Amino acid sequence: MRRALTVLHVIGSISPERGGPTGAVRTMMSALARRNIRVDVVATDDDGDTRRLDVPRGRFVEMDGQRVRYFPRQTVKYELSLPLERWLSRNVREYDIVHTHGLFAFPPLAAAWHARRARMPYVMAPHGVLDSWGIKNKNTLVKTTSIRLIEAPLLRAAAAVHFMSDLEATRAAELELGIRPAVLPLGFDFEAAGDMETQPIEALADRSKPVILFLSRIHPVKRLDVLLRAFASLRERGAALLAIAGDGEPSLVASLKHLSSELGIDGHVHWLGFVEGRPKQWLLSRATVFVLPSASENFGVAIVEAMHAEVPVVVTRGAGLAGLVDAARAGLVIDDSVESMRGALARLLADETLRREMGQAGRRAVDQHLSLDAFGNRLESLYRAVLARTHDPAAAVSRELPS
Repeated sequence: MRRALTVLHVIGSISPERGGPTGAVRTMMSALARRNIRVDVVATDDDGDTRRLDVPRGRFVEMDGQRVRYFPRQTVKYELSLPLERWLSRNVREYDIVHTHGLFAFPPLAAAWHARRARMPYVMAPHGVLDSWGIKNKNTLVKTTSIRLIEAPLLRAAAAVHFMSDLEATRAAELELGIRPAVLPLGFDFEAAGDMETQPIEALADRSKPVILFLSRIHPVKRLDVLLRAFASLRERGAALLAIAGDGEPSLVASLKHLSSELGIDGHVHWLGFVEGRPKQWLLSRATVFVLPSASENFGVAIVEAMHAEVPVVVTRGAGLAGLVDAARAGLVIDDSVESMRGALARLLADETLRREMGQAGRRAVDQHLSLDAFGNRLESLYRAVLARTHDPAAAVSRELPS
C-alpha cells in the first residue's frame, strides 16, 4: 500500500474573479481529495482589483474537502504578502511536494524559492503566462527581464513544469528555458452541476432567437472586439442575440460597449457580467453556439463546459483545446480574423443538424478525455514520479488528450 501524500498548493488569489487559475486549483483539490491525498492551499485575500475577500485569516478553513489558508495582501500588483512568506519559511518542509500556480506574482515565486532552498521537490504551473502572446503584448521588457533573473532559475530547478495543453508547452518551449515539461489537461466533475436547479436569465428568456455565447474573463487576449465585429457583419444578426458573460477592467469593458454602439448592435448584445452557479448552467443550456476568439488560451475551461452542455464551439487556433475540438469534431477551429469568425457563425446558425452532431461529439469527448478521476490519476502519477526522483516525470503521466 502506497503511503498517503500531503501537497501544498500556492497561488496568489483563489478568488473566482481571477478566472482560470482559481478554477484549476479547485479542480485539483477535488481530484486529489478523491484519491485521499491531503491538499493545503495558501493564498492572499485578493478578490480582484482593490477588493479583499471576506474570509478568516491566520487559520485554515475547509473548501472542496481540503483546506485553504488566506493571508493579507500588502500590494495589488504582484500580490505581495509578507505574512504568507513568513508562513512558507516555517512550514514548507511539512509537505511532500509543493505545487505553485502562476508567475510574475509574489506567492508562487516565494513558495518555489523556499522549496528550492529546503531542497524539496516542487512543480510549477505557469497557467499560460509563458506563452508568446503574453510575453510579446504586455510589459515585454519587464517580463523578459523578470523571466531571465527570477522565474527562469526557479523553473529550471523545478521537478516539473505543469502545462495544461500541448499548445501551452510548445509556446513556452520557444523561450528555451531548459525546463522539464509535463502536460496534464484538467479534468471535470459535472455530476453535481447536472443535479443543480438552473436559474433563467431574464434578458434571454425569449427562446425565439438563437444565442451566441461568450463566457470568459474580458481581457484584450480574448479578442472580444473580433467577435463584436463578426456579429455586426452577420446577415443573421437581427435574428440572433449575442450574450457576453464575463467581467474585466472597467475601461476595457466600456471601450467594448462603445464599439458595440458604434457597430449598431446594442439592441442585440446583452452584457451579463460575471456569471456562475445556476445562472451559468442555464446560460449554457440556452446557448446555440459558444465562441472563444482568444489569441492565446492555455486551456479554456469554458470550452469544456460548453462541450459538456452539447453546445457546438467556435475557437481560434490560439486555444489550448483547439486540437481536441478539431479531433472530436465538436466545433470549428478558425484563425483570429473577423472574416473567419463571421463565416463560422453563419455556418452554424444555418445548420441545425451540424450543431446537434457537433454538440453530441463534444459531450462524448469530454466524458472520454476530461473526467476528474482520470485527471486525479495523472496528477498523482506525476507527484509520485517526482518523489521517486524520476529523471523524466512527464513520462510517468498517462496522456489521453488528442493534440
